[in-house]
Amino acid sequence: MKQGGTQLVFSKMGYAPVRLVYEASRRQVDVSLVEQSQSIKGVTIRAEAITRRQDTLNYHVDAFRQKDDVSLEDVIRRLPGIEVTETGQILYQGKSINKFNIEGLDLMGDQYNQATQHMPAEAVATIQVMEHNQPIRALEGRVRNDHATLNVKLKSHYKLHPFGDVSVGAGGSPFCWDGDLTPIQIAKKNQFFATGALNNSGTPLRALTQRMGNYTGLYTYDPLPRSFLSSPTLSRPPFSSQYYLDNHSYFGGINYLHAFTSYSTIRFNAFYNQEREYRRDSVYNAYITAADTVRLAEKHCQRTNEGTFRGQLRYELNDKRVYVEDVVTAEVSTGRTHTEQVANGLYWLEQGKSRPYYVQNRAHVVWTTPRRIYSFSSIVRGYRSDEKLLVQGEEGATSVPTLQTTDLTQWLMRHRAETTFDLWGEPLSLGYMFEYKHTDLDGAAAFAGSNRIRYGLHTFDPSYDLTLGEGSLELRVPVEYIHYRYADGKRTNRRLWCAPCLDFSYPLTVQWKLNAEAAYNQNASTTNPGYEGWIANNYRTYTWGTDSLNLQRTKLANVRLAYLNTYSLLSWNLYVGFQQDRSDLVQAQLFLDDYTLVLPEWKERSYTSWSVSSATSKQWRKPGIYLRGQVQYAYNKDFVSQNAIEDYLRYHALNASLTLRWTSCAWLQAHLVASGNLSWKEPDAFSAARQQLKNGYYALTLDCYPVKPLRLYLHFSQSAFEIATSRYAVNSFLGAGFRYDITRRWSLSADARNLLNRLDYQESLYTHSNYRYFRVPLRGREMMVSLRYHF
Repeated sequence: MKQGGTQLVFSKMGYAPVRLVYEASRRQVDVSLVEQSQSIKGVTIRAEAITRRQDTLNYHVDAFRQKDDVSLEDVIRRLPGIEVTETGQILYQGKSINKFNIEGLDLMGDQYNQATQHMPAEAVATIQVMEHNQPIRALEGRVRNDHATLNVKLKSHYKLHPFGDVSVGAGGSPFCWDGDLTPIQIAKKNQFFATGALNNSGTPLRALTQRMGNYTGLYTYDPLPRSFLSSPTLSRPPFSSQYYLDNHSYFGGINYLHAFTSYSTIRFNAFYNQEREYRRDSVYNAYITAADTVRLAEKHCQRTNEGTFRGQLRYELNDKRVYVEDVVTAEVSTGRTHTEQVANGLYWLEQGKSRPYYVQNRAHVVWTTPRRIYSFSSIVRGYRSDEKLLVQGEEGATSVPTLQTTDLTQWLMRHRAETTFDLWGEPLSLGYMFEYKHTDLDGAAAFAGSNRIRYGLHTFDPSYDLTLGEGSLELRVPVEYIHYRYADGKRTNRRLWCAPCLDFSYPLTVQWKLNAEAAYNQNASTTNPGYEGWIANNYRTYTWGTDSLNLQRTKLANVRLAYLNTYSLLSWNLYVGFQQDRSDLVQAQLFLDDYTLVLPEWKERSYTSWSVSSATSKQWRKPGIYLRGQVQYAYNKDFVSQNAIEDYLRYHALNASLTLRWTSCAWLQAHLVASGNLSWKEPDAFSAARQQLKNGYYALTLDCYPVKPLRLYLHFSQSAFEIATSRYAVNSFLGAGFRYDITRRWSLSADARNLLNRLDYQESLYTHSNYRYFRVPLRGREMMVSLRYHF
């Protein structure tokens, strides 16, 4: 090349080109390219929506987020392979998750729906799903876990300062209001998440108090006893409560976590929730009897006031050799009901009060050596509940008792120790658990003194986990012995049983996963105490206690097949399940004109169910189409004893649903939801009719964006319920509204509901062999204007 006449050009996409004149005297030249953005006309680069790194899936939120998404849960519902239940619980490929973390830390515990429903979707960069995640570091690589952990990764600039939302809204008619405040601070060692919400617009907030089921803490969970009081069942229509519920709801929650080191944390969670509701309905019930049909026509007018406070303090040390967790929880609740009702022309007044509270400590310790794993778990709880029921009826109405007071005190202690070691190269676990529960119940009629029930339960629990390639086979053979002392303090019962369980899990490929489970469980019913005497549940229902130990035997088998393609954004799953319960106790019901009796009968009965469910979802990113479909079928066979008639009822239910979303157009988007249900039963001793009922529902939402900061929407829904053969009740609702983003932080919105001014809702259904028809008044036409500030 001729010296001085030749140029060398160094170029690369995304970098500024460098030109050098060729010089023969220079043997070596160092060239550095500087990054430079470049625009390419007519080319769109689309990042992958999901990426995988070993057992971790990264869902990139911006690839799934739509313009109308507000909270993180709005996005999670569309992620392939993930389901969100009505209460907010998250399932991955049909299984509950281990934990819900934010930046690797477990801030929310089992109340993570506060975060998913209130964290702004735009703050989240990635949702990580860590498959087969073992949340206890000391057990990593030694004990398998087939459940996943979700981890939320924030965008970088949201980690630098507090962020969140605050909104206020008001409207009518009548006057309605709502408000919401969510401050969030996520730092490396300190995390803070608070939620404040209130409204009288028909949205109860008690769902934020429900525990989200997760896979951890299996041995340190025990359900609380049920309340004896059950006010007349006011019917709830199968659509948004904003159309029918007259409420005043308040919720405040604080969640704080401090990380001492990368292995140890302390966490505090607390909330208060108050729900005041005013509800009305009209109900007609037809109860089948041997002689005739008992007909009951009721009109209810009920006011309730419920308050719940729960506080929790948790310490965790999650080291590679030692794991320590201790959780102290205290909860107190109050409840008041005032119900005025007319039943078959007679007036009744019913007032109820309840005050349950408890203090509980849960502990879990794991320590490891090169050859063994040792673990200890414990739960200790003290519980008390005071309930009062006052019933007054007009002349001619039987009201017994006039005043009832029940006091329940319960102490629970459960400790479990386990050791795990290798046998033939696979882990064998040997566990022993002791559980003691002592219950005192005062107030049961027809029984002098207190009901004192106590039992001791011993469990020897061996399990063996066999690795089959990438899959696993777990065999558990727990043997249990219970010593039960009855309410009179004189009689005792001793039972011994075995409950083997087999769980098989195998990933056929990276995309296909198979899980199968078979078990034969035997257990004594110890959650709710047995007692002698009877207790009034409401103005017409009286329940006789079970004065003996009820043993339940369950056979179950299920198979789940799941497919997830992260490239084509296609997911599919199939579930087939069988369950058969056998028990030596039947709760017989006796329906009379003036009252209903629930009587225990000691006889063998069984309950059998088959269910098949299949769901699929698919996203086409370029045309902007999201499609989800689900089909479910269930068969149930249950023994019913009612008014001297006994028989097995066999009933079927078929459901199909479809969700379709189209978002490719920049100024117009559509969202369609449709479902249909068909139920019927086979002839039996109660009725030779098949009692077939059909219903359907669909909802269509259109979003229009005439200019970038403005969203206009129109929502229409319609449901048709068969209330008698070929007779349908059709309910149609129309809503409209807008949202205008004034600035990046401020937005103004308006929402108009029930523009067709629908004033009542009707539905009929069969419960076992009985027919039920109800009518519920609706709120009518309403409009609300809201102002939101994002900080």
